[in-house]
Amino acid sequence: MKKLLAATFILLATASFAQRHSKDIRIGFLLEPNLAWLHPNENGVTNDGSKVGINYGLMLDYEFADNYILSTGLQVNHNGGKLSYVGNSWSNNNVGYLQASPSSTSTSTANYNLSLQYVDIPFAIKLKSSNKGKMNYWGSFGGFLAVPIKARADINTNFIVGLGSTNFSKDNDNIIGNVQPINIGMQIGAGVELPITSSNVLVAGLIFNNGFIDVTKNGSWGGDGRINLNSLALKLGILF
Repeated sequence: MKKLLAATFILLATASFAQRHSKDIRIGFLLEPNLAWLHPNENGVTNDGSKVGINYGLMLDYEFADNYILSTGLQVNHNGGKLSYVGNSWSNNNVGYLQASPSSTSTSTANYNLSLQYVDIPFAIKLKSSNKGKMNYWGSFGGFLAVPIKARADINTNFIVGLGSTNFSKDNDNIIGNVQPINIGMQIGAGVELPITSSNVLVAGLIFNNGFIDVTKNGSWGGDGRINLNSLALKLGILF
């Protein structure tokens, strides 16, 4: 809750500054269905599947010059992904919560289905065409700052030791302490704006988010290298 209040304060401060200095400021609501996935950068760890999620919240456009817009907002982002750990590259470390034996074979596996929830503050420069009263095209480039507020995982492990095996499974486990407390990344988007009244505009587009920060804390996940969180979202909204 404190993180959400802090993010709200930042957005309101930005809006207050823009309102004092802009000739054109618009605030609206957005809804973004998304497809998210985790991208490992380490041998022995693979992406085991994507997840469908949704973002929702406020967007703010500040036109500081003709057709040049500073775009930001405040969003709650539901996403995640699936990871599969295979072999001994992780068997001497705590992957999640289970300590594997050093003699575990290369066929040992650990599978994680992560459901993550973030508070996001995107920030981008948006360039827009100038067809007054008609459909306009826009493209944007920038980044985002995200803070996790919820993290859950379904865990399924199978460690092979000699002729025997050790299985462990747990559903909807709270792993908020095992993910990084912040995520930042790059954001690229493109789409259209369609006026529906003299002051209201419908917004649609595609947004790609590429996370730069390792989502998982290596001490909790067996030194698994960098695992980035990426997503592709369909942006739907209305500006007032």
